[in-house]
Amino acid sequence: MGRSPDFIGLGAQKAGTSWIYACLYEHPQVYAPVKEIHFFSRERNWSKGYEWYETFFNNCPPGAKTGEFSTSYLHDSNTPERIYRRYPHVKLLVSLRNPVARAYSNYINDIIAGKVSPEMSFDEALACHPEYLEQGYYASLLERYLQYFNREQILILIYEDGLKDPCKFIRSIYQFLEVNDDFTPSMLFRKVNPGRIPRSPRFEQSIDRLSKLLQNKWLQQLWWLGKKAGIGDKLRALNTRDLKKTHVELGQLDKRRLFSMFEEEIKALEKILGRELKEWIP
Repeated sequence: MGRSPDFIGLGAQKAGTSWIYACLYEHPQVYAPVKEIHFFSRERNWSKGYEWYETFFNNCPPGAKTGEFSTSYLHDSNTPERIYRRYPHVKLLVSLRNPVARAYSNYINDIIAGKVSPEMSFDEALACHPEYLEQGYYASLLERYLQYFNREQILILIYEDGLKDPCKFIRSIYQFLEVNDDFTPSMLFRKVNPGRIPRSPRFEQSIDRLSKLLQNKWLQQLWWLGKKAGIGDKLRALNTRDLKKTHVELGQLDKRRLFSMFEEEIKALEKILGRELKEWIP
């Protein structure tokens, strides 16, 4: 039997998870070898079995905490039961972002990935990609997990809190995982995967493929050194269009229209959190 994960990150997409993962990866008491395994949510990986999944954590040093972060887990209906079946006591992390801003960022990300044409407007993309909105129904998505896991097992983070006070935000994660919360990662004040439009989606995809290739267990140290040096960021900067010239930010009317679609979900989320989310109101 392989090593079980101590924690599993669930998402949400475009809610600072790459930055969170970088800060976890760097912590000396955390072993997070791969981001985005997508074991529980993608059938081609799920079919390989729990034993295959656990091989990712077998090299965890004694006394360290190990886990992964796959942003497809929060939205996938099969994942909660699949996690619980094998790991009923695992700790779960979830980062949530203003659902309107998250939906727009998802649209920009799909342009980067080549899934959406840069010429397609946000409203046109919404008609083709209802998941942009569905992935923002956070309360309903979390209720699936609360059917299986105790509330104390789930650390629910708000992305905007991390923008205001990144030190406090990351410290809360370290405390939840019961590792040294005095550690300050070098990536703490770095932006990871910011929203942008590539000049060439093919070149962008080539950078991503190279990054994923380097993340295997033999080349991972090389990948991390390149990430800390910002090599990928510099290559992407050369391949970036001016976002303001090509895609106008959402106006207040559009934000209010979209907010109305999430309002009941936000109220339900506030009850789960025990706090108001006034920063999400346009």
